[in-house]
Amino acid sequence: MILRSAIAVCGLTILGMLTASIAIAKNIVGTETPRRESMRIAAVGTDEPIPVVTLPLSAATRAPGEYAIWYDYGRGYARVGEVVAVDECASVVTREVISSVGSTLRAGQTARWSGVVPSRPEDLELPFTTVNIPTALGSAPATRFDATPHQSKPSMWAIHIHGQGATRAGPLRGIPVTHSAGLTSLVVSYRNDQEAPNSDDRRSMLGQTEWLDVEAALDYAREQGAQGFVLVGWSMGASIALLLARSSKHRDLILGLCLVAPVTDWRSTIIAGGRSARLPAVLIRLAMHVLADSSLRRTIQLKETIDLHALDWIRNGSDLRIPTLVLHSAGDKSVPIELSRKFSEAHKDTVELVELPATPHTLEWNRDRELWESALAQWLSRRTD
Repeated sequence: MILRSAIAVCGLTILGMLTASIAIAKNIVGTETPRRESMRIAAVGTDEPIPVVTLPLSAATRAPGEYAIWYDYGRGYARVGEVVAVDECASVVTREVISSVGSTLRAGQTARWSGVVPSRPEDLELPFTTVNIPTALGSAPATRFDATPHQSKPSMWAIHIHGQGATRAGPLRGIPVTHSAGLTSLVVSYRNDQEAPNSDDRRSMLGQTEWLDVEAALDYAREQGAQGFVLVGWSMGASIALLLARSSKHRDLILGLCLVAPVTDWRSTIIAGGRSARLPAVLIRLAMHVLADSSLRRTIQLKETIDLHALDWIRNGSDLRIPTLVLHSAGDKSVPIELSRKFSEAHKDTVELVELPATPHTLEWNRDRELWESALAQWLSRRTD
């Protein structure tokens, strides 16, 4: 009886662990990122020499650089600049308001902090068009910024690839640099990103299948006269860029990769995320097994398994031969910079790592725009001259 009871308890424990790991695995391949307005605007000053907004004080809201707030349930958007004042006692920070669009910014509104600056193509004040890329799943929208006629490299294209749970707005931060370098830029969408068509399972494959939609964008660019490519990938978009460098039929035309806060090893990234969330290591490893197992992947509606070994560019990326720039911050807790250091060390002849001041994931541009843009501009000049 005691033995049977012990076996039953163990069975329940194993079942509970498996259930928890399935939930974690489902979260890993989720495609929707909650965007909640989680803070309240304390005050708005329009009578000052410059407009200002006062917000709850946090590590994010007091960080140097340029950011944005969405407010009034997404009906308003404001770009905020440098910190004007910090009141530790009241736990608020006052920042410059660079511009705002949509509904009027008012005290008492709820707001959401964001690093997506700019948020719309028109904010760049550059000519652009929206084009549709034919993919295997349907038409995927992309934003095209043509090089100006006097620029010398109109046949060189920069393909900008956003990360998991993001949209085409994220990579807009890199457009002024590639445009100034004389490149035509294409900001792409891909399956399950809320803009392009969905796959049947509506799950992220961590780049393993998404790269096919970006390959279709390269096909489009070739038809439009592109003779060479630079791929600019953000977070998971970096994984997609690396897969294109390995598998694209246009890989011989890819002259460089710029990877921003890149996921170069999904296994280590998932483990780091689990550690940050204080989840037991055994559950994280079980979750990765769910992703890779042909039977268990059905429990999270994955249409196919995910090969995490093939998505490890530190230990399994010996075929990378393309000059690569990595822009990453030591403050990144989602994708630890140690992975970029190992990636750079593993590819000494091809990878240049530029470490930026401490900031959260993919906010390197926001924290130090000058360093970010100058590093990319200098690297591009060596790749495209």
